[in-house]
Amino acid sequence: MLNNLEFYIRIFENSADGLFLINDDGRINFVNERCTELVGRDISDILNNQEDFLSSFKFDNGGALEHTFHIKDRDAAERKLKYSYVRQGKDNEYLLVKIQKHKERELAAWTGSVYKHLYYNLPDPVVSFDIKGNIITANPAVTKLLGWTRNSIKTSGELYSDKGSFIFRVRELVSSKGCLSQVTSLKTLGGGTRKFYETIWPHFNEKYELSGFTAHYNDLSREDLLKAQLEVSQTNYNRLFENFTSSIVIVDELGGIVNMNSAAEGLYEYSRVEVLGEKYDKYFSTGADRPTILELIELTRKNGGKYIEIGVPRTKQNGEQLYTYVTYYMVELSGEGMFALFVLEKDLTTRIRLEKQLEDSFFQLKETQAAAIMGFAKLTEFRDHCTGEHLDRIKLYTKVLATALKKLPEYSSYITDEYIEDLSMSSILHDIGKVGIEDSILLKAGKLSEKEFEIMKNHSIMGGHALSVIDDDVGHKSFLTIGKEVASYHHEKWDGSGYPEGLIGRNIPLSARIVALADVYDALISERPYKHAFSHEEAEKMILDERGIHFDPDIVDAFTACSEEFFKITQYGDGD
Repeated sequence: MLNNLEFYIRIFENSADGLFLINDDGRINFVNERCTELVGRDISDILNNQEDFLSSFKFDNGGALEHTFHIKDRDAAERKLKYSYVRQGKDNEYLLVKIQKHKERELAAWTGSVYKHLYYNLPDPVVSFDIKGNIITANPAVTKLLGWTRNSIKTSGELYSDKGSFIFRVRELVSSKGCLSQVTSLKTLGGGTRKFYETIWPHFNEKYELSGFTAHYNDLSREDLLKAQLEVSQTNYNRLFENFTSSIVIVDELGGIVNMNSAAEGLYEYSRVEVLGEKYDKYFSTGADRPTILELIELTRKNGGKYIEIGVPRTKQNGEQLYTYVTYYMVELSGEGMFALFVLEKDLTTRIRLEKQLEDSFFQLKETQAAAIMGFAKLTEFRDHCTGEHLDRIKLYTKVLATALKKLPEYSSYITDEYIEDLSMSSILHDIGKVGIEDSILLKAGKLSEKEFEIMKNHSIMGGHALSVIDDDVGHKSFLTIGKEVASYHHEKWDGSGYPEGLIGRNIPLSARIVALADVYDALISERPYKHAFSHEEAEKMILDERGIHFDPDIVDAFTACSEEFFKITQYGDGD
């Protein structure tokens, strides 16, 4: 026989409501299985985390009332429930808490301003009937599409073309107690009919007795119109696709060819029948270094659905080489991934070949120009006891030094590849002004007198002036612009003690500061009638000693960084 405690526990365990019991110490003594189902936690979780669990409840706001609360289940999802509680025991030492599902109050059909607004503005007809088929209400769309007014139509028999079919559907609806959908025909005021897709559902009263029906009608004539418009759009698309002047190949997500237009057939000389269903790479990928179509799909996706390549190599069916401008467009369906990749191509073969010819011509012109300049510069050097290797070395020193200087943040944007190329070419013109110095001074074996040295210094002015005249005649900035800077100022010194103008620091053009160090280094390691050749180590030390005096400190630091390259260049030619 059950004792009283066992009896009550048995009742609690089998209750349809969630129950738990709190003792006078505020601890949970008992939790039934229904409670764990409602809150989405197991008993051990509730008992081991009582403080967290009880924080969702308030027990000072009227025990007899139902209170709404929110609690997170084991998956951290929030649940909305309601609870009530009562005091139990001889001295009210226990608190019995009952938990139930929270049910939102269901709104009656078409009540409230929002629902009325929806009802009256819905483009599809909506009609409600009572149990006998009499029309209770119809929205304005009924009048708009069928011509009926609210007072001119009263029963389902007046609305439906086939009265019997409506009665049969009602019977089906009652037995199923759910919604039914099918195609039906409704009468218009003028005596015609119009097809609709009908969805009809029942209404039940509080006793769950059938009280009426509501039907929603989707106009199929509009669907037919949309279908016709779609067919027209498809026809227009096909016409545009076929007559588009650019080649178009459509590829699926696996890299298979889905379609191609007439322009693609003409460009590659493959027929559509040949390539449909085949892999794109089999016909249109050229060379192992080219990305596959699957890699191009990924590149297109990463670039927001559009990816462009210029000068892509292709091969016709007859083996002829092509170059194209390619635009990859990706069409994706929301939530379903890629639908298709459109590969649009324009033939650039003629243009690229012309550009290549122009590039070759320009290169040949540059080579011819460089050779002419070197020959012109060597005429001057031959008068000055020097061999041609001196100019070649100056050109190489300058390039190495400018490249090292470019690595410094301060110069990275100013010293471009084009600047380095122009400076290297113009560096050999640094002493071009010596052509105007008389032989008795230029070729003198001993030390120049003070007066002779002043005459010698004029070579920088003469060289700069000569190149300036030529540069002005050219009419635009060229390597000669840098050349006149180098010729004019390569004897200026950082501390202002140089010539011809005594410029200080950064007032000296960067080009002249770079060539100045290259020129001095080569002079130090070269033998002259009036001096012996210094070793690389001796020359390096002399230049370091002049840091911040003769030379720009940054350029000396760059020289130190590439000192080994300078030494390798000294092995060029005979060292003179």
